[in-house]
Amino acid sequence: MAEPSPGGRRASRRMPPYRAVLAVDAEEYSLASSYNQRILHNTVRDALEQAFADSGLEEVWRTASFPRSTGDGYAVGVGPEYLPLLLHPLLGEVQEVLGDMQPGLAFEDRSLRLRLRAAVGLGPLPDTGGEERGDGVGSAMAETRRLLDSPALKRALAESDPDITFLAAGLTARVHQDAVLGGYVGLNPRRFHRAPAALPPAGGGGSPGDAYLYIPQPSKRPPGAQDGSGAAPGGPDARPRGRTGAVLFEAVGEERR
Repeated sequence: MAEPSPGGRRASRRMPPYRAVLAVDAEEYSLASSYNQRILHNTVRDALEQAFADSGLEEVWRTASFPRSTGDGYAVGVGPEYLPLLLHPLLGEVQEVLGDMQPGLAFEDRSLRLRLRAAVGLGPLPDTGGEERGDGVGSAMAETRRLLDSPALKRALAESDPDITFLAAGLTARVHQDAVLGGYVGLNPRRFHRAPAALPPAGGGGSPGDAYLYIPQPSKRPPGAQDGSGAAPGGPDARPRGRTGAVLFEAVGEERR
């Protein structure tokens, strides 16, 4: 917002740099024991770091803007030129790394499983490299966090096979328009499925916004499969589940030829 100048006239200010934002949350984190929450907390960051490395993005991870743990998740900002690489290959590598980590988690506790929701946003965000407070605070971060907590994204992960699908991701409409439809992502655009009104409105009201869902390894939850709490869907302890539509789980093409 412009501020009054000493002479009483309003003056413009420079816009913060654009940053692509990646945020993740662990499914059913609050249902784990305190001891297991510590394991999951550490594993989330380890999984992201390994996936960045496997994607050839070690330096991007090392120099990421405003990296922060959220307890049950993690968030980082990167330069907008890396936005397509966050979608591919990074999200696919996160899926692979999580799959590789499951045996180690099961060794600690056979009921322990780490599955992630991810959200990717884009917009101007303060970034002073930690020299000032408030780095990463702005509408783009808030929008990414709202998408991460959206019912549509939670259902997309909950309705998949917990032994096959370890990651479900949501993209804001801006990310989809600029990176996917812009032709910069090495995946068939049909791998990204529109979820109308999936992005809840900001606290000030307004209408829900559209988002786009991407699941690197699609699957359907088999009948009777247990969720992270150990309860089968439909059982006495099961939470209500919505429907996202079978189209979310169709493998409709691999990398763009």
